[in-house]
Amino acid sequence: MYLKRLEVYGFKSFANKTEMSFEEGVTAVVGPNGSGKSNISDAIKWVLGEQSVKSLRGSKMEDVIFSGTSSRKPLGIAEVSLTLDNSSQALPVAYEEVTITRRMYRSGESEYYLNKSSCRLKDIRELFMDTGIGKEGYSVIGQGKIDEILSSKSEDRRQLFEEAAGIVKYKHRKHEAQKKLDNTKDNLTRLTDILQELQNQLEPLKNQSIKAKKYEELKEALLKLEVNLFIREIDKTDIELKQTHQQVEMLKKSLSLQTKEKDTHTSQLVEVQKKIDLREDEVQMYQDEFYHTQNEVGKKEGHINLNQEKLVHLAENTGRLKGEIEEIHRNTVKNTEELEAKLEIFNKMNTETEGMKKDLEKKVSEYEKAVQLSLLKEEDMENSKSYIIDALNDIADKKSEENSFKTLMNTMQQRIEQVEQDEIDYKRKKEEGKEKADALEGKLREITNALNHRNEEMNNGTAEKTKLEEKKSLAYKELERIKSEINHKSSKKSIIEEMEKGHDGYNKSVKNILRACEKDLTLGEGIYGVVANLLKVSKGYEIAVETALGPAIQNIVTRNEEDAKRLIRYLKKHNLGRVTLLPLTSIQKKHISQEELSILKRLSNVEVAIDRIVFNSDFTNVFSSLLSRVLIVPNLNTATEAAKALQYRFKIVTIDGDVMNVGGALTGGSSAFRGNSILGRKRELEELTESIAALKKEEKDLQTKYDECVEIIEGLDKRLKLLSKEHQEDQIQQATLKSKVQQAQEERKQIDGFIKQIERETTELIAAKKTTSDQYAKVHQEICEMEEKISHTKHTLQDGEKELLKEKQQREMLNNEITKIKISLASTKEQKKSISQDIEKIQAALKLNEIQLCEKEEEIAKNTKEDQYLQQQLNENKIHLETLQKNLEILQKKLEELKNDKQNLLEVQDQGRETVSQIEAVITDLNESVYKLDMKSTRLEMQQQTFYNKLWEEYELTYINAKEIKQEISEHLNITKEIKMLKDEIKELGPINLQAIEAYEDVKERHEFLGQQKDDLQKAREALVKVIKDMEDTMQKQFLEEFNKIKKNFNEVFVKLFGGGKAELILQEDKDLLNCGIEIIAQPPGKKLQSLSLLSGGERALTAIALLFGILLVKPTPFCVLDEIEAALDDANVNRFAKFLQDLSHHTQFIVVTHRKGTMENAGALYGVTMEEEGISKIVSVKLTDEIKKEIAS
Repeated sequence: MYLKRLEVYGFKSFANKTEMSFEEGVTAVVGPNGSGKSNISDAIKWVLGEQSVKSLRGSKMEDVIFSGTSSRKPLGIAEVSLTLDNSSQALPVAYEEVTITRRMYRSGESEYYLNKSSCRLKDIRELFMDTGIGKEGYSVIGQGKIDEILSSKSEDRRQLFEEAAGIVKYKHRKHEAQKKLDNTKDNLTRLTDILQELQNQLEPLKNQSIKAKKYEELKEALLKLEVNLFIREIDKTDIELKQTHQQVEMLKKSLSLQTKEKDTHTSQLVEVQKKIDLREDEVQMYQDEFYHTQNEVGKKEGHINLNQEKLVHLAENTGRLKGEIEEIHRNTVKNTEELEAKLEIFNKMNTETEGMKKDLEKKVSEYEKAVQLSLLKEEDMENSKSYIIDALNDIADKKSEENSFKTLMNTMQQRIEQVEQDEIDYKRKKEEGKEKADALEGKLREITNALNHRNEEMNNGTAEKTKLEEKKSLAYKELERIKSEINHKSSKKSIIEEMEKGHDGYNKSVKNILRACEKDLTLGEGIYGVVANLLKVSKGYEIAVETALGPAIQNIVTRNEEDAKRLIRYLKKHNLGRVTLLPLTSIQKKHISQEELSILKRLSNVEVAIDRIVFNSDFTNVFSSLLSRVLIVPNLNTATEAAKALQYRFKIVTIDGDVMNVGGALTGGSSAFRGNSILGRKRELEELTESIAALKKEEKDLQTKYDECVEIIEGLDKRLKLLSKEHQEDQIQQATLKSKVQQAQEERKQIDGFIKQIERETTELIAAKKTTSDQYAKVHQEICEMEEKISHTKHTLQDGEKELLKEKQQREMLNNEITKIKISLASTKEQKKSISQDIEKIQAALKLNEIQLCEKEEEIAKNTKEDQYLQQQLNENKIHLETLQKNLEILQKKLEELKNDKQNLLEVQDQGRETVSQIEAVITDLNESVYKLDMKSTRLEMQQQTFYNKLWEEYELTYINAKEIKQEISEHLNITKEIKMLKDEIKELGPINLQAIEAYEDVKERHEFLGQQKDDLQKAREALVKVIKDMEDTMQKQFLEEFNKIKKNFNEVFVKLFGGGKAELILQEDKDLLNCGIEIIAQPPGKKLQSLSLLSGGERALTAIALLFGILLVKPTPFCVLDEIEAALDDANVNRFAKFLQDLSHHTQFIVVTHRKGTMENAGALYGVTMEEEGISKIVSVKLTDEIKKEIAS
C-alpha cells in the first residue's frame, strides 16, 4: 500500500485545483520560503482528520480556506482528497484504491467521504488505526512532531510508541468496553435502588389490596340498602305531590273571581286619575312660568349688583394707574442724567486710545525696519560663508579634473568604435522579437475574450444556482414544518381515534357492553349506540351540553324494551356492571308550557339546550326527554336571573359547565370535561381530519416545487462543472501565453533600452572628446581666480559682524517701549467695555419707561369707556326689574285656584283606592296560599330530583333501573340503622386505595422482572471486567515486545547516523506499563551518556530522526511525509539521513518537504512549488535523472 495521489482545491495557497501523483520510493517537494510547500504536508494531515488549528499553523479552522489575494477573490470551500493504492488489501475494505476526502465550507460545515460515500471522522480513524497513518500516527512528521518526540515530558511520547506497537486499536476497544462497564455499573445502581423502592411498596400495597376488597364487599351491601331507602322516599314524595296539586287548583278558582271585581273598581279609578293628571299639568305649567319669572327677577338683581361693583373697581384701578405714571416720569429724569455722565467719560477715553495707537504704530514700524535690515545683512554674511566653502570644494574638484582629462581622452576613441558595432547587432534582434510578440498577443486576446465570456456565463449560473438553493432551502424547511405538523396532528388524531375505538371516558360497564356488541352482532341488534354518538353539538357548546346530559351521555339507545331487557340479562349473566338503556318505544317527550315559553322569549342570552344540537329525527323523544327542560346561558349571573323568572323549574347550565339545578341548588368549580370531554373529543377529531387534509394538499404542492428546484440545480451543477473544467484549461493556456508575451515584451524593452543607451553614449563620447582639451587649458586659470576671491570675502565678513551687534542693542530698546504701550491700551479697552455696558443698561431702562407710560395711559382711557357703558346698563336693568315683579303677583293668584280644584279630585280617588286595597288583600291571601303550595310542590320535586341525582351520582342508576333491583324488606328492619352500621364498618377501614388491588399485582410483576434484569446485568459486568483484563494483558505483552524491538533498532540507527556513540530507551519505573513515561538517553561519539535536554540542536534533531527510523524498521507505515525535519542538520548528517531514507524506501514511501541538496539528490522524483501569481501556489513536477542529480549536486 502507498500514497498514489493527492488532490487539493482551495486549501490555503492552492486556489486552483492541483493534483500530485506519487510513485513508490522517495519524492522531494522543494521551493523558496513562503511558496506554500509545507501546505502540502498540512493538507495530508488535514484530510487524515487533524482537528488542531495550531498544528495546521492557523488561528481558526476557516484559515485553511483560500483567503484571496489582491487579484483573486477568496473561495468558500477547501477540499483535499488522498488516494491510496490498496491492491495488497492492507486496509479492511474491498477496494483496490481507497480515496479519503475532507471538505470544509467557510460557514464552518465539514464533510468526510470514503470513496465518494459520506462517512464520519470516526470511520476514517478506525480504518487507519494501528497502521501508523492518522492524527496520532507517524505518517506525517514535521517540526511539531519532532518537538513532541524531544519534549521534556516523557509521557507525551507514548502515543508514537503505542501506534508503532499496534495497541491503539486495543486501547480504543478497552475505552469502549470501560464506558460500557461504567454504564452497566450505573444501571445496576439504579436497578438496585428501584428494586429496594419496589420492595418497600409491596407489603403496604398487599395490605391495602386486602382492605380494598373488603371495602368493595361492604359497599355492595350498602348499595342495596340505600337504593331501597331512596325508592321508598321517592314513592312517598310522589303521593304528597299529587295532593298538593289538587289544593292549588281549588285556590286558583277563588282567585279568578276576586280578580274580576278588582278590575271593575280599578277602571273607575283610572277615570279619576285622568282628571287629576289634567289639573297637575295646568298647575305645572303656571308653576313653571312663576319660577321662570322669579329666576328672571333674581338675575336682574344680580346684574345690578355686579355693575355697581364693577364701577367701584374701575375707579380704584384708574387712581392706581395715575400714581404709577408719576413714578415712571421720576425714573426717566434720573436715568437721563446718569446716561449723559457716562457718555462724557466714554468719549474722553476714546480720544486717549487714539493717541496711544498712533504711538504704537510708529514704534512697531521702526522695530520692523530694524529687524528687516539685520536679516538682510545676516543673509549676505551666510551667503559669503557658503561661497567660501563651495569655492574651496570647486578648487579640489578642478585639480582632480586636471589629472583625469588625459586618461579620459585616450579611452574615448576605443569605446566609440565598440558601441557602434553593438548598435548594429541590437537593431537586428529587435525586428525578430517584434514579429514573435505580435503573433503571441493575437493568441492571448482570443483566449482572454473566451475566458471573459465563460466567466460571465459561470457567474450567471452560480447566481441562478444560489437563488435556486435559497428557494429550495425555504421549500425544504416549509416541507419539514408541514410534515412535522401532519405527523403531530396525525399522531394526535390516531390517539383520539384509539380513545374513541376503546370507548375511553365511558364507564367500565358501558365499555363492556359496547365491546360485547361489537364482537357479537346478534347481541348488538337493535342497539343504536350511546347518546354521545347520536348527536352533533354546535361549536363552543360541548362542555355545556355534556354537563347538561351528565351521566345520561353514556346511556345506550335501543330500538325497544325487548332489546334493552336482552342487554340487561347479558350484563347480569356476565357480571359486567350496570348500564342505563333508553328504548325508543317507551321514552316520552318533555314539554315547555306556553307560560314558560313566554318567559323564555323575554329573557336575553338564554337558549334551550336541544336547540344547540343536531340529531336524527328518530331520536327526537330521547333528546327531548334529556334536554328540552335544560337551558344554556353565558354565566351564573344570567342563570340566577333566568331561574328566578322561571321559579327554579328548569336545569340551567353555563357555557363553562356550572349548573343551577331545579330548585336552586348550584353545582360548579373546575370542570372535569376540559381535558377529557367526550363531545369535545369528537369535535377535535373532525377538526384534525380537515386540518390534515389541507396540510397534505399544501405538502404535495411544496414537494412539486422542491423537486423542480432540485432538477434545475442538478442541470446547473453539470453545466457549471463543464464550464469550470473548460475555464481551468483556458486559464492554464492564458497564463502560459501571458508569460510568453511578457517575456517577449521584456526582451523588446531591453533591446530598445540598449539601443537608446548606445546612441546616447556615442553622442556623449563625441562631445566629450571635443571639449576635454579646451577644459584642461581653462582649469588652472579658474583655480587662481577662485583663491583671490575667497581672500576678499573673508575681510568683508569681519566688518559685517561688528555692525550687526550694534543694531541688535537698538532693537531691544524699541521692543521694551512697544510692550509698555500695549499694556496701557489693554487696560483702557477693559474700562471702555465696562462703561459701554452701563450705557446700554441705562438706554434699555429709558426705553422700558416709555413703553410702560404708553400702556398705563391706554389703560386709563379704556377704564373711562367701561365706566360709561356700565352706568347705562344699570339704568336699563332697574326698569326691567319693576315689570317682572308685577307679573309674578298675577301668576301666584292663578296657582292657588288650580291647587284647590286638584285637592277635591284627590279625595274622591282615595275612597276608590280603599275599596281596591280591601279586594287586593283577599287576592294576596289567596296568592300566598297558592305560592306556599307551589313552594311545597317545588320542594317535593327538588327532594325527588335529589333522590334521582343521588341514585345516579352514587350508583349510576335511574329510578326505573333502581326499581328492577328493589327488594322486599321487612317493615321491622330499620334500614337507616343497617346503613349506619355498614358506613361505620367502612369508616373503620380508614382511607381506601381502590387502585391498590391492581397496583399490587403490577408492582409484584415489575419486582420479579427487574430482579431478573439485575441478575443479567451482574453477569454482563463480570464479562466486561474479564474482557478489559484480557485486553490489558494483551496490550502489555505486545507493547513490551515491540518496545524492545524499537529500542534495539533505535540504538543501531543512532550509531549509523552519528558514526558511533550509543542511545537507549528507558521505561520509567511504574507498575502500569500502559501509562508509564518513556525516557530517551543519547551518547553521541566522544560525549557522556546524557538526557536529550543537554544535547545541541542538531544532535537533538538527529536523535529524533534516529528514533523515527527505528520505529519504521519495526513497523513500516505505508507512506511517511517528512516536513523539513533535517533543516537543523549539517551537510554531512544530511547525506547520512538521505542515504538511510533511501534504504527505508523499499518498505515505506517517503514524501519529503526540503530545501537541502543532499535530500534532493536521493529523491526519485521532484515537485517544485512556485508562486507565479502572487499568493497562489503552483506545482511543477520533475522526474530526476542522473544528469539532473549531478546538476543539483553541483
